[in-house]
Amino acid sequence: MPVDVNRPGPWTHRDLTARGTRFHVALAGPESPSGSGPLTLLVHGFPECWWTWRHVIPALAQAGHRVAALDLRGFGGSDRPPSGYDLVTLAQDLAAVVRSLGHERAVVIGAGLGGQVAWALPHVAPGLTTAMVPVGAPHPLALRSLWNRALSGSALQYASLQVPVLAERRLRNRGALEGLLRSWAGPHTREAVAEEASYYAELLSRPGAARSALEPMRNLVLSRAETAALERPATVPVLSIQGEIDPVQPAQAYARDTHHVTGVLRQATIRRCGHLPQEETPAELVRALLPFLADVAPAASA
Repeated sequence: MPVDVNRPGPWTHRDLTARGTRFHVALAGPESPSGSGPLTLLVHGFPECWWTWRHVIPALAQAGHRVAALDLRGFGGSDRPPSGYDLVTLAQDLAAVVRSLGHERAVVIGAGLGGQVAWALPHVAPGLTTAMVPVGAPHPLALRSLWNRALSGSALQYASLQVPVLAERRLRNRGALEGLLRSWAGPHTREAVAEEASYYAELLSRPGAARSALEPMRNLVLSRAETAALERPATVPVLSIQGEIDPVQPAQAYARDTHHVTGVLRQATIRRCGHLPQEETPAELVRALLPFLADVAPAASA
């Protein structure tokens, strides 16, 4: 039986076409007239899909925000084209999806890979980005500058995904994927992330899915276009969120976010949490998000 991407819950599912690619989104919360208010766009990381936000979507919607949880190209219910997995193209996808949903502006909340894409978005679509919240995602240039100095935990994690065939096989195996997710979580929250390993492994077992998911992770060297997009500091408000005991991203990289933001930068740390706050400690993540969203994008009921 095919795995079901459109899992039920307090949301609706929609497939839309943007830039010639079909994308899947889960939608919740009140719609503002003619898309007048900014959309809150949730963007998952590797190796997940929109489902990683299942605890966050209803909380933000109940607070009055219009929420869309997107599957990036290559993931979940979206198309799996053979190319287009660089940060610039992925950011262009985000902008096109926001506009296809009838909105002109968005607050982008991205976890892991989704957070790296969020860092590129203000430069790719400057008029569209109201604010951004990278979660477990230091600025890509800060991260890569540390990789050049030493093999950090992050670099070692990504290096293990470079081996052809073996990495794909690992993603399709429930036990191996569960082990990967457990290694990225904090010691007190490993069970929470392990619960969904079988679902993600099922999604990644579909033809071409594991290869597509690995494409952006194998992009260790930024292209000239990516570097150009990321070199200009962000001028929009930024809330950078990290897990207190994130074993994937080095703490020094988060500290360097200050070099890449000229607007308002807030930094928050989720206690007793690893690399996946949306899965490990969603209630604490929501508590960090709501005050920031109230400032940059007041809810429809406000």
